[in-house]
Amino acid sequence: MATQFDIIRNQAEAAARNAAARVQGGLRRDASLVNQASRWAGRTLTQGEAAVRSRAGEARRRSSAARETAATQAPPVRPAPDGYVRRSPVQPLHVAVDYRRRLVTRAVTAAVVLAAVGVGIYLLSMLGIFTR
Repeated sequence: MATQFDIIRNQAEAAARNAAARVQGGLRRDASLVNQASRWAGRTLTQGEAAVRSRAGEARRRSSAARETAATQAPPVRPAPDGYVRRSPVQPLHVAVDYRRRLVTRAVTAAVVLAAVGVGIYLLSMLGIFTR
């Protein structure tokens, strides 16, 4: 029959074993290469997100200053096919000052990229990559 002291001793030993197992598991987790890689990946991801956010904020601040708008003249009022002539005032259309330049830049960039892809495909076909 177990005495009160035996029960207390068994409980203390079990608590010591549990604490030792807990410490051992923590050491095993800290020494794990997978855990370290996961921590590094998480840290890199958060640092990368912070860098992207800061660059986006800088670009937004720069572009907001450069994106001033200018009012353009509304087209002349023409009668509708049924003969109705609009007599209400027309609000001026506000367009970014460098809108046309940005539009042309995008079109030229797209044309250059498409031409480069075409030349790349042509060169690969001349090398016989696409034929057997």
